[in-house]
Amino acid sequence: MTRILSVENLSKRFMDGNQERLVLDDVSFVVESGTALAVCGPSGCGKSTLLNLIAGILEPDAGRIVLNSGSDEIDYASLTRIEKTQVRRKHLGYVFQFFNLVPTLTVRENVLLPLELNGSEHLERASLDRLAALGLADREDDFPESLSGGERQRTAIARALAHEPVLVLADEPTGNLDAGNAQTVAQLLWREVLALGGGLVIATHNESIASMANHVLRLNC
Repeated sequence: MTRILSVENLSKRFMDGNQERLVLDDVSFVVESGTALAVCGPSGCGKSTLLNLIAGILEPDAGRIVLNSGSDEIDYASLTRIEKTQVRRKHLGYVFQFFNLVPTLTVRENVLLPLELNGSEHLERASLDRLAALGLADREDDFPESLSGGERQRTAIARALAHEPVLVLADEPTGNLDAGNAQTVAQLLWREVLALGGGLVIATHNESIASMANHVLRLNC
């Protein structure tokens, strides 16, 4: 297995009124290809913050994040904000709790959007085949508002994987789904990410879903 992500001694603080609050303190872990890491802990303990640091959306106060893109080792400390956006767009996939689909685009258009942004149109057929594998072949021309919660999340998964990222981040991706849909969506997410040979970091409150991961990182408030 190849090491995809290295997180070393990561710390992050936020101002809460006039007080400084330590959200993440000296967090370290690695993610290898073909594996999943579940990040667990109560609300407010830094799960989303950790994912946003890995995505390059937030800056750490201390520590180091290194992404292995397959051809290069990318040390976030050496990147500008624009370069981090480019890394996120090219090498990372992100699945959100609230789906974040573009309401004015069809299912097909939502899924293919990352390919247009990256100039990766050669992956269009594979992306649509993945959409079909997720059970949405007959919903390609529908808009998000007509989909169920489970269908929206499956569309979001297909979009996150369209450009075949080396690492997928999922922030409570089943938080808005009933128990049956949550388990189904989690299994589909695992299957599709690992089929690409990538890695997965998933923030979740759901112990059943966390138990599916290769490793579990527990954050304490």
